[in-house]
Amino acid sequence: MRVDESSLMVQLPSGPVEFSEADYPQVEYQRRQQFWDPIRLALFTLAIVVIIGIAIGIVTHFVVEDDKSFYYIASFQVTNIKYKENYGMRTSREFTQRSHQIERMVSPIEIFKRTSFILSVFCLFVCFFLLFSPDENGVNILVVLMFRYPSTGSAERIRTKIENILYQSLKTKQLPLTIDKPSLTLTSIDSKKMRNLLNSRCGIRMTSSNMPLPASTSTERIVQGRETAMEGEWPWQASLQLRDAGHQCGASLISNTWLLTAAHCFRKNKDPSQWIATFGTTIAPPAVQRNVGKIILHENYRRETNENDIALAQLTTRVEFSNVVQRVCLPDASIKLTPKTSVFVTGFGSIVDDGPTQNKLRQARVETISTDVCNRKDVYDGLITSGMLCAGFMEGKVDACKGDSGGPLVYDNHDIWYLVGIVSWGQSCALPKKPGVYTRVTQYRDWIASKTGI
Repeated sequence: MRVDESSLMVQLPSGPVEFSEADYPQVEYQRRQQFWDPIRLALFTLAIVVIIGIAIGIVTHFVVEDDKSFYYIASFQVTNIKYKENYGMRTSREFTQRSHQIERMVSPIEIFKRTSFILSVFCLFVCFFLLFSPDENGVNILVVLMFRYPSTGSAERIRTKIENILYQSLKTKQLPLTIDKPSLTLTSIDSKKMRNLLNSRCGIRMTSSNMPLPASTSTERIVQGRETAMEGEWPWQASLQLRDAGHQCGASLISNTWLLTAAHCFRKNKDPSQWIATFGTTIAPPAVQRNVGKIILHENYRRETNENDIALAQLTTRVEFSNVVQRVCLPDASIKLTPKTSVFVTGFGSIVDDGPTQNKLRQARVETISTDVCNRKDVYDGLITSGMLCAGFMEGKVDACKGDSGGPLVYDNHDIWYLVGIVSWGQSCALPKKPGVYTRVTQYRDWIASKTGI
């Protein structure tokens, strides 16, 4: 059995496929009479190069240099719902459902699709719901809007135009929520204030230019076969390292100071002073490094059965959130993923069974597998308990492996990422009918809260 220290393995064909000339006979084409002499051809080529160079310069000037990001806070009041206590819990089902409803209401596709303004001015529009707050007439809503458009325009003029379009749209559309129209305001903010606001949200991935990184980016890269993670793609991933032995396990950042990982990672050494945590897409050099001050193992962890394979590590110094370091969301205890849900596992582990640790962070898309299937006699024969989650493919080929233990299995919900599993154990790596087994995070929400308050 591998109580893993696990990694991401994709099996590809072992060698090139060869074809004979008989399979693909050559076809001869008629030669055309030469039209260009060498001097004319050289002058023509030079002219084309100059034209292309000028075109690239113009595009670069207007699209790269003059395109800037602008940020706004939209606030308004909803009068046909009452504030609930769970609206203050960002991982609750009520918060998630309402926030997605609000994001759809003010989405650019719905609001700007009938106007040429968005097409002629804006390169990008993104909306993030941020906050509910109680009001005597209903609920106050706060939303961050991000635009990218040519800086030659007046920011204030464009802000006014956005506000007018937003106001008219909300005034005329049939909406599930009743908005008090005079309460709508749009306020400009700078990138620092925008980043501080978004740092209050978990599970958001941002590029170095403070623009969101959509979930589709990772999926497309996996399909195309490039598995090495980009900077900022999985900003909650940490490497847990022993001072004299290097990388041991992965972990997930769930707050400024707390990491969630697997209990079996500390079987050999539970002394927090011997551990460090690093962040970034490479182990060496790390983007950020912190000492570990406290380690908490689940009281009922069973090494023999891998039950309750979960632990917490607290950093001695808090980390500052950025596009490189960010916390992942913890799911509400009631969330249930259906079989074949697409999820991602990340880590620095080996890419072949018993291979070396990888210096660069790797990722793999896998799918959830039902407990009933995973407990079949030809799979894990009843070893999967309620606190475990299977993910991978029944044909094998993609899996976590040695060195990935404790790392995250995450699920995307409207570009907000939730930690649904912790790499725990499995039989070897990427074998058919032996998918990866993960600690089911929803089963331990109360335990996490009791130790961290999160």
